[in-house]
Amino acid sequence: MEKNKKVESEYVECKLCNKKFKRISNTHLKKVHNITCKEYKKQFPDAKFDSEQLARKKGSSTRGKSYKEQFGFLKAKKIKEKHSKKTIEQMKDPEQRNIRRTRNKQNGNGHKGGEKMMVSKKSTDSYNSNNYRKNALEYYGHTCQRCGKDFPEKKLVVHHKDCNNYQSELGNHELDNLMVLCRSCHTKLHNELQKTSTRYVGQYDIEKGMHIILKGLRKEFGLKIKDQHFMDTPKRVARAYMEIFEGIKDTEKQVENILGTAFESDMDEMIVATNIHVFSMCPHHFLPVEYFISVAYIPRGFVLGLSKLSRLAEILAKRPVIQEQLGVEITDALMKIGSAGAAVRISGQHFCMRMRGVNKPEATVITTSVRGAFKTSQATRNEFLHHISK
Repeated sequence: MEKNKKVESEYVECKLCNKKFKRISNTHLKKVHNITCKEYKKQFPDAKFDSEQLARKKGSSTRGKSYKEQFGFLKAKKIKEKHSKKTIEQMKDPEQRNIRRTRNKQNGNGHKGGEKMMVSKKSTDSYNSNNYRKNALEYYGHTCQRCGKDFPEKKLVVHHKDCNNYQSELGNHELDNLMVLCRSCHTKLHNELQKTSTRYVGQYDIEKGMHIILKGLRKEFGLKIKDQHFMDTPKRVARAYMEIFEGIKDTEKQVENILGTAFESDMDEMIVATNIHVFSMCPHHFLPVEYFISVAYIPRGFVLGLSKLSRLAEILAKRPVIQEQLGVEITDALMKIGSAGAAVRISGQHFCMRMRGVNKPEATVITTSVRGAFKTSQATRNEFLHHISK
């Protein structure tokens, strides 16, 4: 027997087509004979699935188990990547592509020319984020659904009706949510939607970013992001950020509007607002910070409305800003409108310290910023400290 010739123990014969394999797989039975392993076993009770050599090597205990169950997550991932690379290499060979096309046609999976693939819209489990474009073009064809003209595939765009084109399991990639449009109609449609959209600038990017975060948590920790509680999480986060980061947009203009209304007054004594409770976000970890702020200023020819100090602290806190800088910006804003002096004391509890890192839930960070009379006069500074200590 030739050296390269397989011995009998190296293969097993399929009872239906007499082809020889190292293992008769469910893929072969399903694609070629349209039956399952279970049905095959019923027809041929004595039939073997594995060659003797393979059976000795792997053992019958592995049958029905996934790569992950057999080898663990990391090795299973490598095996799948290896198989994927092998498939890609095979598909570069025109002969291999023709073999697959012929097999698909024989099994009823092929379709002629531009005929639409007859797929039920309800059966869309396989229409995921990785193949929605291909499946939309196969189902709807190469005709723009807006202008009705035919175009080459490269000039067509698959549009999501809910405008959530995210490469994630959370995206709706079912056929009912997809439209095939030419590039021109796609641009026109988005221009029309923009005029009536309630989205704020940047909302799409925040939603997309949240999709990526959830995907990362799924890949690293196995988070089940298809759970009903995560379905609209990116949208909710984007809407929440609009409120949480209200102070970022046109900060100077917002500060001017808050402090722009003042009333003439001869008063020149200290005015203090204490325990202003606000929230912010740490720019280093994007985790919440809870602040209690006390603000004081000495008016010179004017007084501010009672709510202005609280509003000033709140709007400047609604940004990803470090605590030290926040105090400086509040005092600087009060000095710019002509105050004789300004002082701020901030007590902050940072969740980047409370829930991670050093894990010190009771740790409190205190910072102060003083300007004008509060900096030059010890008595004025002491009076401020006395007021906020009550």
